[in-house]
Amino acid sequence: MKSLRGKTAIVTGASRGIGHAIAQGLAREGVRLALLSRTEPPARLRGKFIECDLADLDRIPAAVAAALRHLGTLDFLINNAGVFLETPVTKMSLSRWERVMRVNLTAPFLICREVLPHMIARKQGRIINIVSTSGVQGYLHQSAYCASKHGLFGFARGLAIEAKPHGIHVYNLCPGGVYTDFIKGTYLGNRLKGQPMIRPADVAEMVVFLLKQPDNIDISEMIVRRFDPK
Repeated sequence: MKSLRGKTAIVTGASRGIGHAIAQGLAREGVRLALLSRTEPPARLRGKFIECDLADLDRIPAAVAAALRHLGTLDFLINNAGVFLETPVTKMSLSRWERVMRVNLTAPFLICREVLPHMIARKQGRIINIVSTSGVQGYLHQSAYCASKHGLFGFARGLAIEAKPHGIHVYNLCPGGVYTDFIKGTYLGNRLKGQPMIRPADVAEMVVFLLKQPDNIDISEMIVRRFDPK
């Protein structure tokens, strides 16, 4: 497998949970990082922190430009940031629906739009979208979340076709059953409590695995479910 040492990456939502674990995993591999998130990651996490609330779409181009200036070149983009919403359709406000779409779908589109010219110019690059199994199936009271993740999946599938002639790989990583603060206190979190779960560190290892694949190998979609032998 390829070495990642000396490569560069932008990771969104790196202050906690899966994003934090991904950033840690990449740092251990020697990747230089630009970290886009609302709050600053712990000091022990190496990388350039760039404050950016992805719900504020107008701020995204400047944040990505700052990341690119810091890194100089860009090898990898990890679209991880997301928001979760567990609400019945009859009780869902338009504003909450729109926020989920902004963060989970429109923000990744805008970030990809900003970084693609740099990757195209270099004829290389890898983009990993952390989609979730909510991008391939439905869940109770998660209609907005599932819609945003299905949309991200569809966007990335189309993007992969555009990017392929330029030597750019696009991956959709869909983990299900990852227990983080993301779902703590929700119906889903309570339902899964005490059951075998995927750890954020497991997702980070999958990201590293994908980035280390040879250029002639394409694993465009990876669906990973928790394993319960019962």
